[in-house]
Amino acid sequence: MRRLLRHPLVWGSISIALLALVAWRSRAWELGDRFGDADPRPIAAAILLNLVIVVAWAARSSNLLTGAGRPVPVLPLIPMTAFANTINNITPGSAGELVRLYLLRAQYGVDYTNGAAIVLIERVVAIVLLGASAASLWLTYALGLSPVIALVAIVAVAIAPSLVYRSGIRPTAMIGWLPLGRLVGHARWATARSTLDGVDASVAALLSDPPRALVFAGWTAVVFVAYTAQLMLVAAALGQPLDPAAAWGALGLGIIVGVLSLLPFGLGSADLVVAGLLVASGVPGREAVAITFGYRLVSTLPLGLIGVASYALLSARLPHGHASEAASAASAALAGAAPKTISTDEPGQP
Repeated sequence: MRRLLRHPLVWGSISIALLALVAWRSRAWELGDRFGDADPRPIAAAILLNLVIVVAWAARSSNLLTGAGRPVPVLPLIPMTAFANTINNITPGSAGELVRLYLLRAQYGVDYTNGAAIVLIERVVAIVLLGASAASLWLTYALGLSPVIALVAIVAVAIAPSLVYRSGIRPTAMIGWLPLGRLVGHARWATARSTLDGVDASVAALLSDPPRALVFAGWTAVVFVAYTAQLMLVAAALGQPLDPAAAWGALGLGIIVGVLSLLPFGLGSADLVVAGLLVASGVPGREAVAITFGYRLVSTLPLGLIGVASYALLSARLPHGHASEAASAASAALAGAAPKTISTDEPGQP
């Protein structure tokens, strides 16, 4: 299903249809004057925030790698994480993360099992944090509740992963309980379960360390705050100030829907949700669509360009300069990898 949705003819048709629906409902063809009259200063500030986002991605990854006993500086991780985030949005199978795993192994001796655990935390835990915080803030705003309630909920969500793993609950290991041997072959499933056990041990070691988990949540919050600030700056440039809770809630829930839709960059699906929730918060329809499309121009487009530039920088380190070969190498290594646990005290050997 994921590969089908990422076929250009399929995702292009769905995204165009959803974007056309948003444009038609809001009469987007009448928005030209709004963009022409926009204040360029907030727009420029919103674009510059992309630098904060890519640095936060890299710092978050560096924190986890250090916890895994495989310290890597922030600077070389910036192009790796930027490229991975971009390519994951346009290709099936998380190919960008596989390339990142290859580069981490080749350049810094990070074994594939630990690398996969870090990617899993960055993807799954971050999405859970975003979804829970967005839902909490949106409900607080929509129901007129005290912001203290949302703050307590966000703190609870931030520490939940650490509490879950410290209590002995292992969500990652539960995947290995699935009876998939007949579907993929018993030998292959046994190998996959062995690899999964190693990844689960690495995830548990990282998330069971409260300071490490809180630092991860902190860097993730920096990314979400920057996203929200970009949306609010676009709105301010158009003369339509947004409540921070409403902005975080609308954008966060839109991103979640975009991820679940499997469409590249969530095009169409995320926009429909964000615009709809902004309207529900009191923003006029046409202004809500202008803000949503403006956000794409100051965030999605620049981050995509940074990802492309990162690929140009990294391609010299890939086998024959091809990302596909690196992804295949990482995938094959994971398929036959022996489980490796991590030490949170001393760096391990490559």
